[in-house]
Amino acid sequence: MRQRRPVLSALQRLPPPLAEFVLEPPVAPSIWPRRLFHMAVGACIPLAALFLPGSLVLWGLITLSVLGVLAEVGRLLLPPLNDLLLRYLPFFKPSERQLVTGATFMLLSATGVYLLFEKEVAVLALTFLVVGDPAAAIIGSRAHRGRLFGKSLAGTAAFLVAAGAAALLITLHPAVPLAWWLLPGLVAAAIAELLPIPLDDNVTVPLAAAGTMQFLAMA
Repeated sequence: MRQRRPVLSALQRLPPPLAEFVLEPPVAPSIWPRRLFHMAVGACIPLAALFLPGSLVLWGLITLSVLGVLAEVGRLLLPPLNDLLLRYLPFFKPSERQLVTGATFMLLSATGVYLLFEKEVAVLALTFLVVGDPAAAIIGSRAHRGRLFGKSLAGTAAFLVAAGAAALLITLHPAVPLAWWLLPGLVAAAIAELLPIPLDDNVTVPLAAAGTMQFLAMA
C-alpha cells in the first residue's frame, strides 16, 4: 500500500485530462476480449488477401459469411442457444442480444469490399477497420472530454494513429503501394467511425475508405 501511494499521488498531479483518463472510471464499457478478438481475427482477412490465392480468399470469405448468417439466424430463432452463447462468450455487446453481431457484419463487408474494389484498396480498407476501430473504442471509452456525437475525439485520434501505422506496415508488401490516396482513405475511415451513421461501423468504415481510395486512384 505504501508503494502505491506515491504512484497515485504522482498520477493525481498530471494535467486534468490525463488524470481523468487514467484514474476515472470509463465513460463507456469497453469489452476487452471483444476488441482483442476483433483485432486478432479480423487482421487475418487482409493478411490472407496478401499471401493467399485470390480465389481461395474469395471463397473463404463467402463461406464464412454464409456460416455467419446461418449462425445468426439460428441464434435469434433459438432463444436457449442465444442465451448460452451470451453467457459463455465474452464477445457480445448488450445491444447484440437480439441483433446481428459486429463479427457477421465484418465478414459480410469484407466479402463485399473484396469483390467490389481493387486488391490493394480492399486490403488497406480492411486494415483500417480491424486495427483502427478497436483502438478508437479502447481509448475513447476512457476519454472524458472532447466528445462529439457521443464519441470521443481522442478515440478518433487513436483510430488515425493505429490504423495509419498498420497501413504503413502493410505497404511494405509489394502488392500494396505507398500511394498518396492512402491518407484520404484513412481520414474517410475515421470520419465514418465517428459519425452517427445508422449502420454498423464494420460496414461503413471499410466502404467509406475503399470508395474514397478507389475513386482517387482512378482520378
